[in-house]
Amino acid sequence: MEKKPRILFIGAHHEEIEAECPNTAAALTLAGCEVTILNPVGGWNWTFIRSLGENGRERTIADATAAAAELGCKKVIWDYPVAQADRYRDEMMDRMAQFLVDYSPEIVFIHWPRDSHADHRIVAHVSRHILGPAVNIIPGSAPDFKPPVEVYAYQTGVGQAYNFIPDVLVTTDSTTMAMADRCIDCFNNTAPTSVPHWKKNFHTKAAYWSNLSGTEGAEAFKFLGPRLPLTGFRLKEILGERMQPAPLEIYNCNPDFQL
Repeated sequence: MEKKPRILFIGAHHEEIEAECPNTAAALTLAGCEVTILNPVGGWNWTFIRSLGENGRERTIADATAAAAELGCKKVIWDYPVAQADRYRDEMMDRMAQFLVDYSPEIVFIHWPRDSHADHRIVAHVSRHILGPAVNIIPGSAPDFKPPVEVYAYQTGVGQAYNFIPDVLVTTDSTTMAMADRCIDCFNNTAPTSVPHWKKNFHTKAAYWSNLSGTEGAEAFKFLGPRLPLTGFRLKEILGERMQPAPLEIYNCNPDFQL
């Protein structure tokens, strides 16, 4: 039996991927991939989680796990505090490197590093760093480990990620959006006031990028390497017509892009 392609999404905290690019995660599981969402930041020191009472952590993990399952994904959440993530940067790097080697994904999605949220920036930089030298970070050896062939950055909230100019789009449809809606609704038990905002976030972005894709909707990504493939993108092989190039000519009036 052919081995399923392994895909890893790394998002700072427990609802990150579900609120930012759930359609793409859903599309990958529908395409037969094994998809894992890693959230290094637990965020149990958030006021809204502490207000849930002594079982707030467990309830939050249960909701996040159920949300990922609606997308067909596995969820892994660690305990690094959201407002103190920088204190644990080195430990996080070691642990994420070991996770990467153990899981051995073909494709990895990470935060766009130019983000207004400090924990997003930290996780973005740690993620990007470990993708290459992971085998030099872990304490043991991993002679059979193969680094990811492709790395992409995703867009967080419209008011959070800035200077985000995508290279590729992944189109949405009624099936993936229904999965995304069911997914985010799982957080109604622990974050009912946030769910409408999170849902509006990915619906709004999908509608905006539909102007470039010419489809019902789309989610946008920046290709980060590790090197430019010469025989085709692996993500394109998996997603087929769902993956489209972003037409960069719309940015030709941007002074930062003028030749």
